[in-house]
Amino acid sequence: MVTDINKREDMPGELEETSEKLYYDPLSIARRTSQKIHLIQEHDKNALISHLITDNKYTNVIVITRTKRQADDLCIYLQKGNIKALSIHSNKSNEEVIKSVESFNNNETDILIMTDMSLQAQNFPVIKHILSYSIPSEPSYYYERLVTLKENGDGINLVSEEEHSLMDAIEWAMKVEILEVEPAGFTPTEVSKTIQEPKKNKKPRHKKSKSNKANKKSDKTGS
Repeated sequence: MVTDINKREDMPGELEETSEKLYYDPLSIARRTSQKIHLIQEHDKNALISHLITDNKYTNVIVITRTKRQADDLCIYLQKGNIKALSIHSNKSNEEVIKSVESFNNNETDILIMTDMSLQAQNFPVIKHILSYSIPSEPSYYYERLVTLKENGDGINLVSEEEHSLMDAIEWAMKVEILEVEPAGFTPTEVSKTIQEPKKNKKPRHKKSKSNKANKKSDKTGS
């Protein structure tokens, strides 16, 4: 038996109520959270994070890396630039992790760097920015990152050429096109000759027209 969907036209009140209902599963929350993408070369990620934090005076920032080594290396890099940063992961003692989390929650530390597993194990009352140093291979991990913002902050994604396909998969799964933004005032560096450049035969990310970008930016500015 086929249900007649036209019967719902006799119940406008119910239809209106359904359209306004908010869902609080991780995917729905992720869709409602402000997000943007910075296209960047892998070797420039540390420098860009430092630039974003100092130039915008960011605080209450969680940075997510793929590995514990990346978390520690970034932490050292930021500390050398006089940025209040700490890293936590499973190689740290339980006492170290507790002190680092307390320092962040008490606004004594501006930046806390960790992996997805550490993020899921902790509770943070206030996060203003989730900064994805590494793009996850599973969209569900990306949703969980944004959930921790509680719709009160934004998600910033640093996407290298090697991660374009991962970011495309996340956008496809979310049915959301995330705005690409060029970092203001940041000058990318050239790849060292000692570093082998990635092959250029990868499928490029879909490109948004400049006019669409400008319209989206103006909409946000006016809101």
